[in-house]
Amino acid sequence: MSTDPLNNPVYARFGVTPLINAGGTHTTHGGSMMSPEVREAMSLASESYVNLVELKRATGDFVAEVTGADSGLICSGAAGGLVLATAAVITGTDSKKIAQLPDTTGLKNEILTQHNNPAGYMKCHEYAGAEIKLSGDGNGASANQFTNSITEKTAGILYTFAYGPPRNGLSLEEVVEIANDNDVPVIVDGAAMLPPKSNLTRYIDEGADLVTFSGGKYIGGPQSAGLLAGRKDLIEAALLNSGPEMAVGRPSKVGREEMIGMATALQLFIESDDDARMAAMRAQAEHIHDRLKDNTKVTVSVEHDYLQFHVPNCVIKFKNGSIEADRVWQELHEGNPRIYIARIDGGLAANMVNLSTGQEQVVADRLVECIGQ
Repeated sequence: MSTDPLNNPVYARFGVTPLINAGGTHTTHGGSMMSPEVREAMSLASESYVNLVELKRATGDFVAEVTGADSGLICSGAAGGLVLATAAVITGTDSKKIAQLPDTTGLKNEILTQHNNPAGYMKCHEYAGAEIKLSGDGNGASANQFTNSITEKTAGILYTFAYGPPRNGLSLEEVVEIANDNDVPVIVDGAAMLPPKSNLTRYIDEGADLVTFSGGKYIGGPQSAGLLAGRKDLIEAALLNSGPEMAVGRPSKVGREEMIGMATALQLFIESDDDARMAAMRAQAEHIHDRLKDNTKVTVSVEHDYLQFHVPNCVIKFKNGSIEADRVWQELHEGNPRIYIARIDGGLAANMVNLSTGQEQVVADRLVECIGQ
């Protein structure tokens, strides 16, 4: 088999062209790259049969150890984690309620969040039968507004972290305080909030009852795997709502290979040198920056703020705005070699997290070519 990722025969068979990923860990273009150790562990896992529930509990114990939670579970990505977390707060460990989902007639079925909560993934809660209830307005909610939004139908409270400018409204700590006063569990969606590595424990430390992370992004696990950590009774409820049980989470089952691959990637991640990894990515971003800095059509900068840019990015703003940025994006995505780059308002951002050594030179060459002078 070829070792050239841009000439991969398994994709060529189906006429699909691989690409250089300068766009980040987006699900749309493959998440991240698994290490040889992860791939080897998954291959070994496929050679033996095990009791899946035993494996789920054992690998879940490792997730709990790493996150500082009471309990944990490897799930089918952060989206799968949201489905299971929602099911857990609706049903608990009640077998009749579990069998009833996604029909929530007669059950607490509202997931409460602030009106300015990022909306992109809230559909995941509805998959489990929940209804989303919004409190406040586009600036978030006040403590009084949020407290008054809690009713006898409130099953859980959602707080989503997402890269971008800080949002107004209540902080997680403030939401947790209100939730605790009303005996309502808090679910944190931290899907892409790694790095920094400290976020693995941060949200549990701040009082969240359930936290989910993507496993196939910065951690480097299988793209279809993720982590769910939190309160012991709620993780047990999530497990009972998941496959291989005949429950709402069965379609989002996780295979033994993915569980082992995810646990292996998590071990490697917590042992890794984040500073060295960041320094290498900054050097790559600076290479692209230096190639473009004198181009009169754009302004460029290297950005890394753990807000909008969670790893070093070369940010390219077009003086002619988004129309020119769209043209360049299209040429990169359809060219040779094919390159995926992130879109931002009025420009593009070359994200270094998935570039292998030397690929920054190829990205720079193609950007120079497509932008022109």
